[in-house]
Amino acid sequence: METAHEVEVFLFLVVGMLALFLLAGGVVLFFFVYQKKMLSQQLRLSEMGAAHREELLHSNIEQVEVERKRIAADLHDEVGSIFSTLKLKMNQLERGEDAEKLLADSRDIIDAGISSVRRISHTITPPGLDMFGLADALEALCDKVRGPQLHVEFSCPDDFPRLDSKVELGLYRIMQELFNNTLRHAAATEITVHLRHSPEAVTLIYADNGRGFDPALLQGRAGLGWMNIEARISQLKATLEWITAPGEGLKTIIVISG
Repeated sequence: METAHEVEVFLFLVVGMLALFLLAGGVVLFFFVYQKKMLSQQLRLSEMGAAHREELLHSNIEQVEVERKRIAADLHDEVGSIFSTLKLKMNQLERGEDAEKLLADSRDIIDAGISSVRRISHTITPPGLDMFGLADALEALCDKVRGPQLHVEFSCPDDFPRLDSKVELGLYRIMQELFNNTLRHAAATEITVHLRHSPEAVTLIYADNGRGFDPALLQGRAGLGWMNIEARISQLKATLEWITAPGEGLKTIIVISG
């Protein structure tokens, strides 16, 4: 009877490890497909000047490398450690230790592994974006950023339509970059986000009350975050306007026509 239970625990561990391996492999495969698509889009920016196009392409390649290293680190640190722990449990089972406790522990470990893989995959594809659309995804992002020291206001009409998936993902990533820049550099206490649409255009307005900066600093000295925003604006064939000055916060207006 005890031997049969140990076999059951062993099979559970093996199946659990296989499931985690397949989930992790799926995340990596999806990232490389997404990476290839993003780079191919950059190569089609033939309407821009050659030097600037090369600069934007370099920015996106650098962004991809950063994402690749981050995902690799997450898989190594989280999923890798879970596999190591499951292997330890299998060794304990072979030594004849308490099979009932090993089964319970293993279930908890596999649940943690599934949660880790799900979290990693959500950083590649924003949760809710495909299913619920840009408006709901941006509202959830605002809720995530909001805190005791930072008031975030989001407004959008109830009838805001679904957009092309590339447009929705592009605007979502731009918003992430804007939030990151505000949190890291602006020392802002308030952020407002307005999402609007009309038959002629989709408009996204982002404003903070932070330090602001001299717009001239963006000419030739933009960091990776600003370059990522500009690259995505080009992909979307949108217009971008910065309104800022030292001590006067930042207002960003993005318009996609048609």
